[in-house]
Amino acid sequence: MTGQEKLERENLIKELLTWENTQYHPEARVKQGGCDCGTLILQSFENVGLIEHIDLPHYAQDVACHCAVPTYLMKIKEYCREVESEPIKGDIIVYHFKGAKVPHHAAVCIDNEFIIHSYTRQGVIRSNRRGYKQYEVGIYRFNKWAGE
Repeated sequence: MTGQEKLERENLIKELLTWENTQYHPEARVKQGGCDCGTLILQSFENVGLIEHIDLPHYAQDVACHCAVPTYLMKIKEYCREVESEPIKGDIIVYHFKGAKVPHHAAVCIDNEFIIHSYTRQGVIRSNRRGYKQYEVGIYRFNKWAGE
């Protein structure tokens, strides 16, 4: 990992942590106002200058329960590459919870033990990764950091 990448990852985590306690609100991306798991990640990457603004089309809050097309995962794959290693700080972890047809949740690894994500009834929180490990379906690394 280069010094530049390490700095970018650290800046991303610092930015994500400023979103803690933001309420869950589908499609929103307003710090301390509301966000969902995807917009938290998108806006944080944008706020630290890693990506340009990305407009998302409207999506139903329960899209993963009714749609067989993994649009959420497809969007992540536009900017990230799946890796076979354990996640490191700044990597995105994708989840597939029971009852959903497709993967529909993501969090960012903030250290060896914790993730940060926006969760439906709790908003933006830090969680112990162990509590979600059984639902993990992939670790994704930002293309710039994955050598692409």
